Amino acid sequence: MTHLGVLCNLDPAADPRQQLSPSVLNRAHLIGKLLKADGIQLFLYSPKDVTPDGDAPGYAFENGAPVSTRQALPRVNANWSYATRRLLRQGMGYQPFKRWMRERGHDVYVPYDFSELVSNKLKAFDAVRAWNATLHPHTEAFAATVDQIESFLERSALVFIKPRAGHKGNRIFVLRRSGGRDLLDYYDSRGRRSLPCISTEAILTLVDTVTRREHYIVQEGIASLRHHDAVFDVRVVMVNDGAGWHELFETRLAPVGSALSNVYQGGTIHVTHDLLTTTVGARRAKAMEGRLREISHGLAQHLESRYPGALPEIGFDYVLDRDGEPHLVEVNAKPGIAGIGSERRFFDWAVEEKPLHEMWTIPHMTHLASFLRRKMEALRSTPELQEARP
Repeated sequence: MTHLGVLCNLDPAADPRQQLSPSVLNRAHLIGKLLKADGIQLFLYSPKDVTPDGDAPGYAFENGAPVSTRQALPRVNANWSYATRRLLRQGMGYQPFKRWMRERGHDVYVPYDFSELVSNKLKAFDAVRAWNATLHPHTEAFAATVDQIESFLERSALVFIKPRAGHKGNRIFVLRRSGGRDLLDYYDSRGRRSLPCISTEAILTLVDTVTRREHYIVQEGIASLRHHDAVFDVRVVMVNDGAGWHELFETRLAPVGSALSNVYQGGTIHVTHDLLTTTVGARRAKAMEGRLREISHGLAQHLESRYPGALPEIGFDYVLDRDGEPHLVEVNAKPGIAGIGSERRFFDWAVEEKPLHEMWTIPHMTHLASFLRRKMEALRSTPELQEARP
C-alpha cells in the first residue's frame, strides 16, 4: 500500500469524523474510496505536528474508518489545511516548514506559493489583470483617506472594504452612496449592522477602529443582476484531472437586503442553470453560462502556466452585472467541494440529495482523485524518487 498525504487542520487526539470540516472529511472519504483500487491509502496529518525527522501522528482511512497511526510523510501530499501560518507557529514555523518540505522532495498540491498568491486579494487582482485588464473590479490597498474613498465612489455607488485575506465574509464593510447620502453596512458572523447618513470621515474612523493593524483592501462594487431582488454570485469551480480542466457551476444567493452571498453570511446554494433561467430566461442563461465557461477555462490555463502541472483546483467567484457581463471578485486556491458537498459530512447525506451530489460532489472528487492518481503513478514510475530525500 502506497500512502498519499493529506495536510489538514487535524488534532491527532480527536476523531477526524467529528473535528474536520465537511469539505475536508468528504474529500478524504471519497478520494480514499476512489484510490483504494490503485493500492493508495490516505494519511491525514497536520503540518504543525511534522517532526524534523520527517514523521507525524495522524490517521489512515481503512474501509471508511479512521485508524490512528504515526508514519513518515508521503512524497505526494494534497493540501487542504487552512490557517497554515497559525498552525505552523505551533510547529517548526511557516517558512522553515516550506523549506523543509521542498528540500526533502515532498510535493504539495495546492502549492503554498499559489495559495499565498490568491489569498492576498491585491496579488490576485494583479494576476487576473495580467490576463484580462477589465475582468476584475478595481482594487487597492486600503489607505484610509477621504480622497481614496471618494475616488472609488466616483467609479461606482457601491464600494467594498474587506480584509486582504479571506475571512469567510466576516468583517466586511459595504458602502453605498444613494441620493447624496452615504450608507454603511458592516457584516460579521452572520450579523449586519447598518449605519445610515454617515460622513466619509466618520466612515474612516469606524473602519480604522475595526481593522486596527489588519491589512484591508478597497474594491469597486458592481451593480449586479438580482434574483427576486436578492444579489447572487456564480462560483465556477475549475478542477484538473491531470490531463485538463473541467468546470462545475454553483450559485450562492444572498438573503434579501444583504450585499453578501457567502454561505457563512447566510447565503444559500442553488443550481446555476435553474436560477439564471428563472432570472433571465433559458436563452440568456445558456449564453451567460457559456461566457463564464470560456473565461474560467482561459484564466485557469493562464494561472496554471505559472505553476505547470501543480494546480488541482481553483474557485472563481463572479458577479453578473445588469447586462449579464461577468466580473471576477474572488479567486480561491481551496474552494471547497462544489455545491452542497461542503455543507454536511458524508454520513449525514440525505437520500433526496443524491442528484445534487451526482451533479457536484462526485464529479469534483473524481477529477481530484484522477489528478492525485497521476501524481502517484509518476512517482511509482520513477523508483529512485519513491523515498523522500534525507
